[in-house]
Amino acid sequence: MLSFHFTPKLMASWGCILILYFLFPLISPKITRNLASGAPTQLTNIYPFPCSDHIKTCSAFLYQHNGLSKQNITKFYSVNVSAIKPISYDDRQDYLVTVPCTCKDVNGTVGYFYDTSYKLQLLDTFANVSNDIYSGQAWKVGGEEESYKAEDVVTMHLLCGCVEDDQKTVVTYTVQQRDTLSSIGDLLTSQVSDIEKLNPSLASPQFVDIGWLLYVPMYKNGVPLPSTAGKKHKAHKWTILVGILSAVTVLSMCTVMIFIIRRNRLQKRAKEDRAAIYKSLSTNKTMSLQKQYMYKDQTEDIPVFESERPVIYSLEEIAEATCDFDESRIIGQGGYGSVYYGTIGKQEVAIKKMRSNKSKEFIAELKVLCKIHHINVVELLGYASGDDHLYLVYEYIPNGSLNEHLHQPMLKGHKPLSWTTRTQIAVDTARGIEYIHDHTKSRYVHRDIKTSNILLDEAMRAKVADFGLAKLVGRTNEDEFLVTRLVGTPGYLPPESVKELQITTKTDVFAFGVVLAELITGKRALIRENGDPNKMKSLISIIQEIFQDEDPESALESFIDGNIKGCYPLEDVYKMGEIADWCLSENAINRPEMREVVVALSQIRISSTEWEASLGGDSVVFSGLFNGR
Repeated sequence: MLSFHFTPKLMASWGCILILYFLFPLISPKITRNLASGAPTQLTNIYPFPCSDHIKTCSAFLYQHNGLSKQNITKFYSVNVSAIKPISYDDRQDYLVTVPCTCKDVNGTVGYFYDTSYKLQLLDTFANVSNDIYSGQAWKVGGEEESYKAEDVVTMHLLCGCVEDDQKTVVTYTVQQRDTLSSIGDLLTSQVSDIEKLNPSLASPQFVDIGWLLYVPMYKNGVPLPSTAGKKHKAHKWTILVGILSAVTVLSMCTVMIFIIRRNRLQKRAKEDRAAIYKSLSTNKTMSLQKQYMYKDQTEDIPVFESERPVIYSLEEIAEATCDFDESRIIGQGGYGSVYYGTIGKQEVAIKKMRSNKSKEFIAELKVLCKIHHINVVELLGYASGDDHLYLVYEYIPNGSLNEHLHQPMLKGHKPLSWTTRTQIAVDTARGIEYIHDHTKSRYVHRDIKTSNILLDEAMRAKVADFGLAKLVGRTNEDEFLVTRLVGTPGYLPPESVKELQITTKTDVFAFGVVLAELITGKRALIRENGDPNKMKSLISIIQEIFQDEDPESALESFIDGNIKGCYPLEDVYKMGEIADWCLSENAINRPEMREVVVALSQIRISSTEWEASLGGDSVVFSGLFNGR
């Protein structure tokens, strides 16, 4: 008679065999159908996301897996660091890049795209730029092989998507080795069925291959719980499995139960800790501002801020950051109050201190900037209130305003700006304004575009600042607003605002035309005639006179900023002058949209950069400041 000795090792072996026997029929279909092959394929499965009739623009994610640093991502994607969110993929650090996704026509193809610029390097091709820099997510227009030349700046049309579901954000994702739809769904908090619905081009359900581009609907607050029927079905499977394991060995069952109990306790403890921390932070930091400004039943027209909330600082943090508002730390002043330099932790900040009677401007700026994240718009980090004052905390922009660098720069300790730097500042500013006009969920008018509200960072790149007068407007051509009082700065106001108190996006376009005129001439928006303070002449009238002259090119040349010392390509200067004149059209209908201005100025910047490069080592200019020789 045969006898069997059931040692623990033998029992464990039989347990594994039984588990595999029951589970293999469940998991084998997914293994065979859902696993990406090990060899890369051609990037053929790439399609633009079709536009919706109801959504022109939205916020979307691009999944970046090329191992780029945050600094390079901000450069290649034209975004702020705050728009970059880390995400772990196995043992690797990848990133989700937040971008404004817009429905547009790209060379006859209509879909959702995000456009950014890239400066071509030697031997660059479209394929290696798309794959190595933009994770294979660029749309090929056609003809790139012939047109790609080193040092050229090209537009990369990156694919993105928008859905009519406030609970989801579309992630543009490129399939990687060993990816499955299930693993992608787990990574990006999505469901396989939702991914399949959003990607009808999938030839076989749940089959994906390396290099394919997928649009993944990512749940903002986690995947919703499954239905009751699903729960019962899942529970039934686990009941069978636990029964089998119990029959094999009591020890295995005890181990599973101990593991489950410990996990539940840890989850409960972590949840309680998070709740306690949140309650503590909410109680200590938000009560002051909420009582004064956030409750709708106490304040009229104060919006409930969306999920993109800035940090709420305590008064103690603000005071410590500014050394109790030491006057030596003041870096700017205006009708609203003062701006102080400070440090919070290791971060340099600029803190705007406003009197409590400026609460309308405070709320306006907070309402706009907490929704805007763009490399050419000054970023709001947080706010505070108390002691009859309101405080806005921004990123610190070290080189001050454009105004300081244009008008008598040497007296203020600055070197004059070179022509190529002026063109870059013009493009940056135009992009910042275009963003609030066309690429935000709500359309805004800044209403106070001027050189003192354009700040320059350490690389002399421009950022639009001071949204205290910003106004929400509609997106149809007929939409315009009538305001009850004239706001803005003399010398930058269009005729319709002065005469009829009308406000549209063309208000900002007009003011930007004055900024372009200042970049060309180095003169202020309002100029004293012959030093007489009672006789003022506007830069607007000077530009209009120049382009009404029989020889406008010569007329313009006589007004070009003397600080450039003749180092400029006259043809490009004249083209920028024409754009300024276009923006300053008396009739708002005749003025361009900011997106048109961005395209025209980008061409001038490229042409000016090529001109500067052609000067070689004998040039007295370089990409930054004029060296003064």
